[in-house]
Amino acid sequence: MPAVPVASETLPGERLAYGYDTDGSGRADFREILASDGRIAAIGYDTNEDGRVDEEIDLASVPVEEQRHLVIILDSIPIAIADEVWRHGRLRYFAPPSQVVSPFPVMTDTALTEFFGMAPCPGIESEYFDGRRLTAGYFVYAEGGNTPWRAGVDYGLRPTMHSLAYLDYRPWFHHELGRIQRLFMERYERGEKLTVVYVVGTSAQGARAGRNGHADALVQVDRLCRTLVHATRGRVRVTLLSDHGHNLVASRRLRLGRLLERMGYRVRSSLDRPGDVVLPEFGMVTCVALHTHEPARVAGDVIGVEGVELAAYRDGEDSLVVLSKTGRARIGRTVDGFRYEPWEGDPLELGLVWERLRQEGLVGPAGEVADRVLFEATADHVYPDVVARLWRAFHGLVTHTPDVLLSIEDGWHFGSPLQSTLISLQAAHGSLRASSSNGMGMTMAGALPRVLRLADLRAALCEAGVPLCE
Repeated sequence: MPAVPVASETLPGERLAYGYDTDGSGRADFREILASDGRIAAIGYDTNEDGRVDEEIDLASVPVEEQRHLVIILDSIPIAIADEVWRHGRLRYFAPPSQVVSPFPVMTDTALTEFFGMAPCPGIESEYFDGRRLTAGYFVYAEGGNTPWRAGVDYGLRPTMHSLAYLDYRPWFHHELGRIQRLFMERYERGEKLTVVYVVGTSAQGARAGRNGHADALVQVDRLCRTLVHATRGRVRVTLLSDHGHNLVASRRLRLGRLLERMGYRVRSSLDRPGDVVLPEFGMVTCVALHTHEPARVAGDVIGVEGVELAAYRDGEDSLVVLSKTGRARIGRTVDGFRYEPWEGDPLELGLVWERLRQEGLVGPAGEVADRVLFEATADHVYPDVVARLWRAFHGLVTHTPDVLLSIEDGWHFGSPLQSTLISLQAAHGSLRASSSNGMGMTMAGALPRVLRLADLRAALCEAGVPLCE
């Protein structure tokens, strides 16, 4: 589909229409007809190119039994970029994008395992400590050993090709879109109701080119959606979602292993003696998973490192401890909700939130706040849904739970020395911050809640009519 229309006109009923030249004749043969809210409500075909619509299709009137669904999972698209693109006129077959909060650590495998309801994921990344030894990360990645969610998708670029997609990102991204277009049309012709695909190229575009990479990617995705609407005569219902956001900040590598060794710890592939630390270094991310027999000591030491913003560890079965450079707090959970108890400073910046909820009568006698209430109160926070996400990170998100989790400041990343040498990183994800955590969701099937957890998105899409639960 062309990037821009060749004509615009006002149709009867004061409806604005944009005309596209899809056959290279120089004249508009396809029209998108807008509703008063700016969304595309109908399409029209000018089969003889005489300037008049010969066939108009009201998209809302397409029978459900004729609709075919395509779910596209776009790696790393932030809600802020998707919202900008929508407000400026792209993706107008969709309702406005919804904010979707990813679990912490903000990683593709943990996020999509939650989305598909397949948790727990084996580890935070493909290189993880299984209690005995550190896995061979690249081998696990190539074999899909940390990706139970891939059972839910019909297409995704082979993991062995991902490194090429990051090194030469734009051609590989277009390759993915082309494969998706062909696959969907083949399945459409066979009458298959649902196709689910995963795109790594949006992450590569953002990681290598930052904001400009994401802006370009969403224009190409918009053109793909328009192409499929045109080809199916309005029978396609596309859903777009991302696994998480991207912070759009250039970063340098945090050499945490070297610093731990200088402090007197031994960075190893197993935990044999007091002072041993297992520190997986695989991707280029803004979170760290640490394994140690001394979590309180390690967390207290690493929080002083430049680039480390927050550290958390489990203190018994029913509480977590969270540290910042200026404070510490305890998180607890009861049957009625979560407690947040700072005893020095306010590391998660939740003091004002708790006070407002207290004034509204929403804090229980033991200081607890109901999960849903707290989610809504912190959805727009600098650390969205932070209490529940930290709790989930230590309770069932992964099989091999780290002993200490770190959230890294923007401007820094942690992970593979090799990848950090090959790639100048312009955006990253992993941390508790909103820019990393907030992905997007939107569907031609209808509007979604303004904000929701990624773990709840599949059910919301099913309710909207996307057959992901059948």
